[in-house]
Amino acid sequence: MYSDADMGISRKMITSNSGQYNRDVLGKSMGFSADFINSEEKMRKKIFVLLIFLFSFTAFSGTTINESELKNKQFYLNKRIDFSAIQGNERKKLFIQTLVPIIENIEMEIKTEKEQVKKIIEKGVRTQEEKDILNNAFAKYKVKNMNTDELLNKMIVPPTSLIIAQASLESGWGTSNVAKKGNNLFGMKSFSKEQEKSVKVGKGTYYKKYNTIDDSVKDYIMTLARHGAYKQLRAAIVNGENSLKLVKHLNNYSEIREEYGRKLTTIIKANDLLEHDA
Repeated sequence: MYSDADMGISRKMITSNSGQYNRDVLGKSMGFSADFINSEEKMRKKIFVLLIFLFSFTAFSGTTINESELKNKQFYLNKRIDFSAIQGNERKKLFIQTLVPIIENIEMEIKTEKEQVKKIIEKGVRTQEEKDILNNAFAKYKVKNMNTDELLNKMIVPPTSLIIAQASLESGWGTSNVAKKGNNLFGMKSFSKEQEKSVKVGKGTYYKKYNTIDDSVKDYIMTLARHGAYKQLRAAIVNGENSLKLVKHLNNYSEIREEYGRKLTTIIKANDLLEHDA
C-alpha cells in the first residue's frame, strides 16, 4: 500500500476537459510559444500536443517511435508505458495524461450508445435492426426482463477523477506487477489460469491480462455498470454526485472497506483530480 505522501503531488496537474495539457512540461521541454498553445484549432492542438508529449517522453524512456506511429493519434491511447521507469511527480503526471484521453474516448462511446438506445426505446414501432441493437444492449449490460429503465441506469461512466483515483490506488500509479505485465490498473481478478489471459501473483492469485490500458479501463467501467454490488453507486452517478461522495459506495471493491474510501478521498484531494471532471 502507498503512503499519503506518495498519493500527493506538489504542482497542478493537467486540465483535461479543455484539451489543454501542462504548459510547464511543454514550454520547458519543447520551447513552444503561448500563441501556439492557445491556438483556436482546439482539436488539432489537442492531438498535436499529445503526439509531441509522446515524442518528448521517448527521450528519457528509451522507447523508439517511428514516423507512422507519430501520425496515428490512437498510438497514444494504446501504447504500453513502463511507469516504474519514471520517478515522483513526473510519473503521476504521465499516468494522468495517459488515462484522461482514454476515459474521454470511452465516455463518448457509451454516451453515443446510450443516445441510440434511448431513441429506439422511445419509438413505438421498431425495425428488426433496432430490436437487435436493443437486445444486444440488454445482454451487454446484463439486464433481465428487458427493463429499459434499468438498462439506461446501467449505461454510466464514473467521473474521471474517481477512475484515476482507483487506478492509481490499485496499481501504485501503474507500477504494480499486474499493471506492468498485464495492463491491469484496477486489480481485476481472473477466473482463467491461462498465461495469455492472466497474470499470476504469489502462490495462486490470478489477475486479468489486457492487451491495452484502454481495455483495462473499459472492463472496469463495465464491471461497475453490470455488477449488483454497485447498484447504489450507479444511482448516485445518475444523480450527479461527485467523486468525494461516490467513494462511500465502493466499500465492496476492497477488503479494507471504509478505509478504501478514505484512501480514494486522499488521492482525489491531494492531486486535484476533481479538475478533470466535466
